[in-house]
Amino acid sequence: MARRISLLTVGTLGDVGPMTALGLALKEAGYEVSLAAPEDFMDYVRSKGLEARRCGTDFSKFMKEGEMAEIAGAHTLVTVKKWLSPGPEMRALFESILRDSVAATADADAMIFHPVISVAREIGEARRIPSIMVGLGSVSPSAQNLLSVIPGTGIPVWNKYGYKTLSLQRLAYSDVINDIRKQFGMRRSFWLKHPHYIDGKRAPVLYPVSPVLQPRPNEEGDEIYFTGYWFRDEPSSWRPTGKLAEFLAAGPRPIYIGFGSMPALGLERSEMILRACEAAGQRAVLSKGRGEFDRLTLSDNFHLIDQFVPHDKLFREVSAVVHHGGLGTTSSALRAGRPNFVGPFMMDQKYWGRRVFELGAGPDQLPIQDWTLDLLTERIRDLATNPSYALKAAEIGRIMQQEDGTSRAVKIIERIIGGPQGAAKPVAPTSVVAA
Repeated sequence: MARRISLLTVGTLGDVGPMTALGLALKEAGYEVSLAAPEDFMDYVRSKGLEARRCGTDFSKFMKEGEMAEIAGAHTLVTVKKWLSPGPEMRALFESILRDSVAATADADAMIFHPVISVAREIGEARRIPSIMVGLGSVSPSAQNLLSVIPGTGIPVWNKYGYKTLSLQRLAYSDVINDIRKQFGMRRSFWLKHPHYIDGKRAPVLYPVSPVLQPRPNEEGDEIYFTGYWFRDEPSSWRPTGKLAEFLAAGPRPIYIGFGSMPALGLERSEMILRACEAAGQRAVLSKGRGEFDRLTLSDNFHLIDQFVPHDKLFREVSAVVHHGGLGTTSSALRAGRPNFVGPFMMDQKYWGRRVFELGAGPDQLPIQDWTLDLLTERIRDLATNPSYALKAAEIGRIMQQEDGTSRAVKIIERIIGGPQGAAKPVAPTSVVAA
């Protein structure tokens, strides 16, 4: 009988995409696989050929219209405060994530989970199944790098201590966590237990990150694996056509500008980007996303894309990439050998923006709350004209193109949980039904 692996993720396409690629690779290796994802991504998961289960309600709506939209671009302390004191909409979403996570793993022989799944400890211990965390950002204690959702420092003790704040993600939801513990037959938890400890030790961590992009934490005894990004390279006949092809052929290679699913770009910042490109003498392909470029009059120096275009193909057509700093976009741009400039909005995006700069593959990041026309113009001009960025990005791209992150991840998972054929797990002591 094939071992069944339950993958759990929250977030938007930047979170769901790599987990889908991993799930497909595990399925092809012979495992039975389900992927629990936000409600709005379940059809996407099914369309790729995986069994979809729910892990929370509509996350994209929450990002676009909910409480996360209110804090996009805010100071880190504002974001932390929101996590500790969520409003009713955010509370309902994350309580559904916790309960759905338990229901989605009812028949699992092993679990691979997103760091936000703060009941992973309860699930792993109660169901007695091997559990592996996916490191989206820096989540392993390190003196060199602070937790990726908090600005780093040069103070090793502070950097390492900052990882203890991960336990705070359980604080606001202690009632539902203790309800889940009760249904599992476990005692109440009165302490801020770290969510990534299972049976007394930190869970193994798979980082879908190129080792060239993220430095390895130096903590002894942790099981940490850098695999390379989990791309799903599918045969595609996509080529620039129509007005996009005409635009690309009409002048020097443009830069690409896109901010994914990030909210709060707004009309004023959208216009500022256009003015900065004009001042820097740059043509640009614009991805609409949740920006408001479509409300502006675009000169012949711009082309607006309002539909899905594969990054791995499009980035080969541009000279550089301006984006929000999501891990997926950062990895895609560097894999294509293109320099990056990151304008982060929230969470781990500042971390990736800092890493691009530290690697020499682009100018320093500029968080959106600090944007001015002069600063944006300076960064975009530097990105497009500094030859050292292009050389370094091309060097990194050659390395990343040789990586096969999903295949490496599957081999590591096999070592941790066993091959696809094996005995089923023991029956869990109690099953918990999602509310």
